[in-house]
This record gives sequence, structure tokens and C-alpha cells, in this order.
Amino acid sequence: MKMPRRELGLLVVTLAVVVLAVTYMVLEPSIDEFSQYGERRAEIDKRVAIAQHLLDSRPQVEQDVQDFLDGLPSYPEGRKPDSSLMPALEALAGGLLTRREIGDEELSETVRNLYETAITCQWEGGLDLLVKFLYDQQAQGVASDMRQLSIQTGGSSGGSAAKKGRISGRFTIHYAYRHTPTEGGSATASTP
Repeated sequence: MKMPRRELGLLVVTLAVVVLAVTYMVLEPSIDEFSQYGERRAEIDKRVAIAQHLLDSRPQVEQDVQDFLDGLPSYPEGRKPDSSLMPALEALAGGLLTRREIGDEELSETVRNLYETAITCQWEGGLDLLVKFLYDQQAQGVASDMRQLSIQTGGSSGGSAAKKGRISGRFTIHYAYRHTPTEGGSATASTP
């Protein structure tokens, strides 16, 4: 059986197309994976660069943390810091505070001998006094965090805060501090 040259050419072309189609179908997942490889590689390179930057900056971060810890007030083990924090808070508030409550328990140690205690205060005064107190508290450089602040207008309480232009409320400030081990002698606390 002899095939004409034209049909033989068509058969070769058809077989070539079928082989190419099957090859593409078999290799398509690999082709897609290879095309996504470049994107994944770029993402991995970016993550590696970020991780390297973090590793390179670790000594500086550790030094900054140590400087922060060194700047915190330090109290002997077993001594509550409230005796020095309350007068400083009252002096900073400038007559804004009406009642103070000191947290019963100090919060647990978090990192590197770091503790905190909470002081809850009721206050009454003008908005300008409150803003000045909050600004002075922030500018003082004490490691403190006001986690709760409530404000009531003077007309809603009906009491002494009902005076025109007066507001009242409650806030809780958490102060950070460190403990120093006691060595038989009396250690003094650095002021906040």
C-alpha cells in the first residue's frame, strides 16, 4: 500500500500537532508552576531581606530595650511603688483628682524584671485641666499607660460637677517599674 506524498505530509503534520498537544497537556502544570516560580522567588527574597534586616537591627533593638528598662523607676523587692507614685501623680494632676484607688495586686512579671501597677482615680475639673494633665503625663517620660478614661459632662451627674464648664470621670493608669534585689541594706527608689 503506497500513500501519496500529499497524504503522507498531512499525516506527519497531524502527528506532530497531536504530539505537541499531548506534550503541552502533560507539561501544562509544570509550565504554570515554573511561571509562578518567579513570583514566589521574589516573595521569598523579600521575606529574606526583611528577616536579615531584623537580624541586623537586633543589637540596636536590644540596646534600646535595655535603655528603656534602665530608665524605669526601680524599687526593692517586696516594696510597692505606690508611696512614690501617688505624690508624683497628685502633683502632676494639679487639683484635678478627687479620689484615688491603688490596685491591690501588681501585675505579673512580663519581661526582664518588668512589673506594673494600676492606679484608678476619679477626677473633676475643666477640660483644659484634663488636657494639661494628659499632656504633662505623656511629656514626663514615665512609662505609663492610660488604659481607661471615662468623661461625663457636668449636667448629667447633678452633683458638684454640675457647675458650668466642669466635667468629671474616672481613669486608670498603669505604671511600669522594676524590682531590684535587696542586699540586706535599704535600697532607694529612683523617682518616676
